[in-house]
Amino acid sequence: MLEAQQRLQGRYRLQEQLGQNPGRQTWLAQDVGVSPEEFVIVKLLAFNPQMQWDEFKLFEREAQVLKQLNHPRIPQYRDYFSLDRETGGGLYWFGLVQDYIPGASVRQLLDRGKRFTQTEIKTIAQSVLEILIYLHGLNPPVLHRDIKPSNLILGEDGQVYLVDFGAVQD
Repeated sequence: MLEAQQRLQGRYRLQEQLGQNPGRQTWLAQDVGVSPEEFVIVKLLAFNPQMQWDEFKLFEREAQVLKQLNHPRIPQYRDYFSLDRETGGGLYWFGLVQDYIPGASVRQLLDRGKRFTQTEIKTIAQSVLEILIYLHGLNPPVLHRDIKPSNLILGEDGQVYLVDFGAVQD
């Protein structure tokens, strides 16, 4: 099993597990391969007998699409890798690394009791539309297919970011 402080690929030091679903984990990690060290998000998919092949294809497609995107409010793709069974605690893992955006999701804010004003809602909607215009203007167009409060990050810089391209279609 993967755990905090474990180092992946010799450079990504796992800090805090942010999410877990069957066969998937999302971690906040430090990229110690750059100076100064930077926080990143590491998404991991376990390859096991119960896994559907389609899950792997979606994970791989997410990495390929993210690699091609260049928008200031979509976290940048950094790396894609696989872990052997020894490193992965008895499982093979595939990893996707992206920039970390400090902030909170709209879902987290709502769960904490945040009430958005009409102006804030309009600003969020306009920001999402600007990102969608970029995605749909690509050739071929990129369809996110999973826009929801948990996939919208309100960054500490006041910007809205679109994350989780796991259901993406191009």
